[in-house]
Amino acid sequence: MTKTILVVDDDQSINSIFEFVLQQAGYYTITTTSGQECIDIIKSDQPVDLVFLDLKMPGISGIDTFKEIQKMRPMLLVIMMTGYSVDELLRDAFELGAYGVIYKPFDVEEVLSVIEKIFRLPALT
Repeated sequence: MTKTILVVDDDQSINSIFEFVLQQAGYYTITTTSGQECIDIIKSDQPVDLVFLDLKMPGISGIDTFKEIQKMRPMLLVIMMTGYSVDELLRDAFELGAYGVIYKPFDVEEVLSVIEKIFRLPALT
């Protein structure tokens, strides 16, 4: 069964890169540019197996979006993405239960390696 990965970043070029790379690797991708759209997708009960979530976005921040995801689907794994040095925000994300962090610009092989490791976890098979 194909895994679905939701990518949330206000930079459409990041979403496009993720979409291309992940689809080439055999994953189904959903991309959005806002925290609210992410929340709406999760609320819709659309199947999502993993979320890559930008930490700093206009409107609803990545942290606030993550809090909403946790309320709706506490077992859904979320990997935060950031291009900034935001130690305090990252600490908050990990305290809330974020699985990991990817720093932009990201390495494609690193991202794919992280995804493979996640989907090999017993609870996610």
